[in-house]
Amino acid sequence: MSHHYSGPNIGFPHGDARLDLTDLFAFPNPGNVGKSILIMNVHPSSSLRPPGQTSLEPFATDALYEFKIDTNGDAVADIAYRVRFSRFTSGVQTAVLRRVEGAQAAGTGDGGQTIVEEAPVSLDREHG
Repeated sequence: MSHHYSGPNIGFPHGDARLDLTDLFAFPNPGNVGKSILIMNVHPSSSLRPPGQTSLEPFATDALYEFKIDTNGDAVADIAYRVRFSRFTSGVQTAVLRRVEGAQAAGTGDGGQTIVEEAPVSLDREHG
């Protein structure tokens, strides 16, 4: 999946490029085919309107980023991975990842089992 808010007179969701999901990659883990790897990119090219970054924080601290997965083909999420990000301080931002299953996965919120706390956010090819 890829979606970029590019083109004349098109803006970012709520005027914030950190909320613009530009790419989603999903593939099997080469070391364990029973697991998957999910990668998301946000914040597209700075040449779009408004020019430049809308914030210095790579991910919005007040947003809930979610991967929703339908495991039985009924178009309703059965599993959700929810990510919240910390404030961007001294060039560092971390994330909390939670997993939710069942009816809760179809909704939104901060509930769920914590999978990872204070995960470092990768900002370039050198880190992460």
